[in-house]
Amino acid sequence: MFTPQPTEEDSMLAALHMRQIGFGDQGSVEVALVWSLDGSDSHSEVFTGDAAPFMYSAALEALEHFVTLAHPSAVLYISDRTFRHEIQAAAASFPGLTVVDAARGSLLDLIGMAVAALDDHNRFAHHRAWRAELDRRAALPELVVATDASKGSGRRGVGVACVSGEGGYSSKSYPQTDTVLVGELLAIALAFKAFPDRRLHILTDSKVALSCLAMTRPRLLDKHSGNTIAIVDVIRKRAAHREIRYSWVRGHSGHELNEIADRLAVAARRHEEARVDPSIRKEINRNILEQMSLAAQAA
Repeated sequence: MFTPQPTEEDSMLAALHMRQIGFGDQGSVEVALVWSLDGSDSHSEVFTGDAAPFMYSAALEALEHFVTLAHPSAVLYISDRTFRHEIQAAAASFPGLTVVDAARGSLLDLIGMAVAALDDHNRFAHHRAWRAELDRRAALPELVVATDASKGSGRRGVGVACVSGEGGYSSKSYPQTDTVLVGELLAIALAFKAFPDRRLHILTDSKVALSCLAMTRPRLLDKHSGNTIAIVDVIRKRAAHREIRYSWVRGHSGHELNEIADRLAVAARRHEEARVDPSIRKEINRNILEQMSLAAQAA
């Protein structure tokens, strides 16, 4: 059925273009609505929805938005034939709106703009997702993380660990490391890797490690060498563009997170020295973390 189009001079013209991506439960639908009044500048909105269970939910949202623009006379072309016929059948519900079967003249131009709008929407989808992820991270509360290192007497090898106030943790052994300072810095570096998505308040019982992180690079090169400088560089790189605070806590003074980090670091070192089976290591670590949970319940 061909419906005569009102003249462009006195009508709002619009095009609604649909694009389905994928099929079934994993599919999605994108709809671009582009409109123009009296041949003036065009405007566009993109709407998205799931393809299942009802693939026209995004199209209905776009149509609802168009109706709210409340122009007394409007001409709309809908690219999807099924949806177009459904809306034409319900024409009485949309007074002042003419849904046409074919796009001609300016309507054809609007369809091209709608296609371009969907192309742009997909082109910048990664940027929008990354911005949303950054906003999500910024909204999370600061995470308190304690770090510690353990070194055996008279031999190489350190165990390092970090544990958060929410119960997350990571631990690791470095059999060739021969200084506690390097171990403490490795523990701090581990915290950045273990908790990449949060603002961190890192607690350490090593004043020397904190001093290294506060030094200018020339002073660091003057005072330290080798692995110490390399690990400080790693920490600074991982800390770049993140909100980080450092605080010193006295070791072995009853600070709960520090005590748990200490026990996890000792366990990591001893596990490596004794060649403990990985499954047993996990069980021991779970038992250590349970002590933190029990302490929290008792508080």
